[in-house]
Amino acid sequence: MKKIDIASKLLGSFVLFLAPIFINGQTTEKNGDQWIDKNESENYTARHECSFVQAGDRFILFGGRESAQTLELYDFKNNSWKKAANKAPKEFNHFQATFYKGFVWVIGAFKTNEFPREIPEEAVWLYHPPTDRWIKGPEIPKERRRGGAGLVVYNDVFYLIGGNTIGHDGGYVNWFDAYDPKNNTWTVLENASQQRDHFHAAVIDHTLYAVGGRQSGGEGGVFAPLIGTVDTYDFKTGQWSTLENDLPTPRAAPGIMAFKNELYVMGGEGEKKGPAYKIVEAYKPETGTWSNKAPMHYPRHGTQAILSGEGIYIAAGSPKRGGGTQHNMEVYHKDEPVGETLKASELIVPSKAKIASGGIQSITVKNAHGNTASFVSSIQLIGGAKENFKIQSQTEYFLVDAGEEFKIEVKHLGKGAKETASIEIVYNGGIKETIELIVK
Repeated sequence: MKKIDIASKLLGSFVLFLAPIFINGQTTEKNGDQWIDKNESENYTARHECSFVQAGDRFILFGGRESAQTLELYDFKNNSWKKAANKAPKEFNHFQATFYKGFVWVIGAFKTNEFPREIPEEAVWLYHPPTDRWIKGPEIPKERRRGGAGLVVYNDVFYLIGGNTIGHDGGYVNWFDAYDPKNNTWTVLENASQQRDHFHAAVIDHTLYAVGGRQSGGEGGVFAPLIGTVDTYDFKTGQWSTLENDLPTPRAAPGIMAFKNELYVMGGEGEKKGPAYKIVEAYKPETGTWSNKAPMHYPRHGTQAILSGEGIYIAAGSPKRGGGTQHNMEVYHKDEPVGETLKASELIVPSKAKIASGGIQSITVKNAHGNTASFVSSIQLIGGAKENFKIQSQTEYFLVDAGEEFKIEVKHLGKGAKETASIEIVYNGGIKETIELIVK
């Protein structure tokens, strides 16, 4: 188990009783403002440029520069780690994995680790923890592919912000896109004000915040210039703006989290060679001001933060500018994570469906018996008489929530009534269901 610095813990506990102080003109609040060093086994890969995300009752650490395709699962109830049986399909790195409807989504990542020209992944990918399956989603439009981007979900739609098209060798962008997983649509939206990569994003109420990052590989080289301007997008008005007060300490690859209606910016790396940051600064939308929070125990950049219960969890990342690794999980505020066990749903379909010659039949499919959505990769006609039918509803790459139904509209073209055909549904990484079509 990890050795704990008792002296520093006692000092940290004492500091909690101090009144608010001022540092560089910013208030530092001390009500529950603490980082707790997790006493855990550290039986996982020390890595950076990775993602760290909660899925149900597990934390998942994967991607990055080291053992990028290996997924490691942390059972916070039993304080133990294990490796997932299946590896990721690519060496995902520099991305903000996002948990949504029972899946971990990878959108806006690099797929190779050849510095400085990493190649952006061309498709949306989903990981389904209950079945330990990877699912390839739709292709990202060729002209919108990038890594090092921010990713959030708002009202059941993914929003991808910024990123870099050619790794660390220039190619930073201010692009803004929306991906709707239920309708399989990709929409190009208005650009943000700042071109940036090596950052994450967050949503508070109805506002998106793109904070931190840099322009890698431009005139300033790999590590500069850093971006102090904070871009905000109002989902209600559909308009971009910037905060009046910049990020006090500009830095690349910090951990970002919305917590108790504040935007937390944790760690990150600067322009100069040396240790990463362990400072934590928070923005309060109600007052438009930044404050200093308790610094992390460990400097780090290039990892992701998790909000669980009333605590922000962070692990891994590089302790210095550029490459480096560590374990060192710690949690801000309270170490009381919560999450339910994920159970895979299944599509319930009729074994047969009757259709009138030359007619149209609507077939109901229900996603049931679990608490996760199902991702349908394809719906197609199979069998000797498949040319005698036509599917007139959605046929590929769409999400069906737990307990929801969807309709398959199939038309008989009025010939070959004695020949047979079936509808084949492929979902959740290769599971198949078939419906035999019978012409009356």
